[in-house]
Amino acid sequence: MINLLPPTLKTEIRYAKWNRLALAYLRVSVAVVIVLAGILGWCVWQLHSQEQDVAKKVTERQAEISKLSQEFLPKAKDASERLNAIKFVQTSQTHYSDVMSDLVAALPKDVDIDTMTLMGDETKPVTMTVLAKSYDQVLALRNSLASSKRVAAADIVSITNSGTARNASIVIGFKPGMAK
Repeated sequence: MINLLPPTLKTEIRYAKWNRLALAYLRVSVAVVIVLAGILGWCVWQLHSQEQDVAKKVTERQAEISKLSQEFLPKAKDASERLNAIKFVQTSQTHYSDVMSDLVAALPKDVDIDTMTLMGDETKPVTMTVLAKSYDQVLALRNSLASSKRVAAADIVSITNSGTARNASIVIGFKPGMAK
């Protein structure tokens, strides 16, 4: 087909095609922008809704935590104070079983402890009365007590003879911090 139209009309037709194409692109672009704006608006609305839900849950959790704090915190503090008091008593009290086991370990054969006065005050000496078969056993007891890790000094106060046995009174002084 031969195009016999004047050149000005041809250029107008060509511009008209470009205008239609540009308008089509513009319509598609406007449609895409409208769709994207709608999606963006919906996302913002969803985000705002989720923020409100999370804020409500946080408020509920904080109320629950404060309720539990008011309920259990005094009990926990009371239990902690009791535990600290027990620890203090345990560390400050004399553990007589440990002291006694060390003293008994120093006893020679055939020597028995008759009486012992433990005060719980490591600055005061302990008086112990023992029964032994001989004078040498009393001296052996005094020497083994003097070499004990807890005892600073052990002195024989008196030895009395009662038939076949010897009654001896021994005074023991403990090293600082070792009577506990």
